[in-house]
Amino acid sequence: MHLHTYRDEDRSRHFDLITDADHPRSVDMVSAVSAVVLVIAFACALVTRLSQWIY
Repeated sequence: MHLHTYRDEDRSRHFDLITDADHPRSVDMVSAVSAVVLVIAFACALVTRLSQWIY
């Protein structure tokens, strides 16, 4: 995998992860980071809820 950066016609910068496989795929870094943050937030909320239920 390698990081690819580019600017679109509105001069906005984009970051993509590109795989080096036979069928290259692109993953938008903003989407990937957002998904990780949501999963971590859900896990923290679950742990908090379970700890309140136990005590």
